[in-house]
Amino acid sequence: MDRVRVRRLAPPERRRLRSMKRARGNAVKAKRAGVILLSAEGWSTREIAQGVGYTVQWVRKIIHRFNEGGLKAIDWDPGAGKRGRRRKFSPRVIQRIVDTALSPPQQLIGMTQWSLAKLRQYLIEQGIVEEISLEWLRQILRRAGVRLRRTKTWKESKDPHFVQKSRRIGGLYERRPEGGRRICVDEFGPLNLAPRPGMCWEHEGSRRPGRLPATYRRDGGVRHLLAFYDLETGRLDGWFYERKRTDEFLDFLKRVRSRYPVEETLHVVLDNYGPHLSSRVLEWAEANRMLFYFTPTNASWLNRIECHFAALKKFALAGSYYRSHGQLQGAIRSYLAWHNGERPIACGKPRTGQRANQTRPDRKRPPRRGNFST
Repeated sequence: MDRVRVRRLAPPERRRLRSMKRARGNAVKAKRAGVILLSAEGWSTREIAQGVGYTVQWVRKIIHRFNEGGLKAIDWDPGAGKRGRRRKFSPRVIQRIVDTALSPPQQLIGMTQWSLAKLRQYLIEQGIVEEISLEWLRQILRRAGVRLRRTKTWKESKDPHFVQKSRRIGGLYERRPEGGRRICVDEFGPLNLAPRPGMCWEHEGSRRPGRLPATYRRDGGVRHLLAFYDLETGRLDGWFYERKRTDEFLDFLKRVRSRYPVEETLHVVLDNYGPHLSSRVLEWAEANRMLFYFTPTNASWLNRIECHFAALKKFALAGSYYRSHGQLQGAIRSYLAWHNGERPIACGKPRTGQRANQTRPDRKRPPRRGNFST
């Protein structure tokens, strides 16, 4: 005699099971509901197995789970997590998974960021899912457009004159002043002789990527590149100094001034670094037709030379280990020449479509005055 029988059904449970049996949206759930109803009507497990197409052992397992867990046992999927079979989650469960992944982990688990393993553990502990593999969790998040992103820092300018300064600089960028030239100035550095990690192309399966030493001698001192960016021609250039005090900045301004006609006013965008505000610098600039546009405090992003420094750092410094400042400065000079369209290709000819030293008048470089060796 078969002793595996479903427990006595409450009227609400019987109504719910009949509704589930008639539903056409989920054949598996309807079949399980039919197993429970047939057992409640007195059918043996062997008769139920022959009627619905299940094995006797599987019918007994469904009945046991219903007796222990009630209607929730109908949603149970023992194949979830096995290789080759993916568990299907309802849209509501998927939305809860996505909402949890987008919630601050510090409030939920006391940690600063999620990982797939920790998110999976939290979902199971909270009863959001019974079981889920890391790969299926990753695919759910990917399909929902959720992925790990790096955080960044930012500064908010607290300059009381931010609006006036930013509008003044923005107006300068919009239109070139009559009889003037727009110049952006900033310092790049300090530059020391250190290994700098970067990226490079490698053959697939390469076992030994490019290597850089983890330690280095710090007795080479530093250099500073005082650079300027000409908005009219797109030219980026500068000179190297061991320090960046008032004397060095004043010498830099004299070199920039010598590049352009005396009758042309230079409208210079720069930050609020101390030497820029020196009385000697301000007096010399006023006497030599240089008009300063100071960026607001903590708003150096208004200076358009900053974006060119990012490219300079990537293509001239990343992935390098220069052993002398001569090599370092030579690499930066090489990048500046390439940026300015002056660097020839390997065969010694100018780049395609680039006429050597035959650009528009604004880009014609006047003869250098004095000894400007780096």
